[in-house]
Amino acid sequence: MSTTPNTDANIAVVRRFIDEVVNGGNLDAIDELWAKDMIWRGGSLGEHHGIDAYKTFMAANAAGAFTGMHLDIIQTIAQDDTVALLFTNGGTHTGDFMGAAPTGKHAKWLGTGVYRIENNKIAEATFAEDILGLLLQLGITTLPSAA
Repeated sequence: MSTTPNTDANIAVVRRFIDEVVNGGNLDAIDELWAKDMIWRGGSLGEHHGIDAYKTFMAANAAGAFTGMHLDIIQTIAQDDTVALLFTNGGTHTGDFMGAAPTGKHAKWLGTGVYRIENNKIAEATFAEDILGLLLQLGITTLPSAA
């Protein structure tokens, strides 16, 4: 798939967000990378409107449920103003998560993210992550047996 200079710039914005904020912990970069009226949709992890609400959410996550958190991009697909990622995320469960006490277990799960870029900033992002797989790895929930 070929990309255009604008598409390449959009990919660069998303990769910078992953590298600096998600993996690097630099929450100050959020102001440079996200639009003021942004929307973040995280499925079972909630929805946040506006950069201030999102920054509060990210700050809570940085000090939250998982240590050593790292997102690895598996695949990037981009067209026009949209960048989609297939990724794995992982970390060690050392704080409360969705009401569950820390297990001390390391987990790695699959996810997708779709970003819309406007004026060189992320205006909207929607995520789907395998939270059931995460909960199974942590032993927080189990599936019914086939017997």
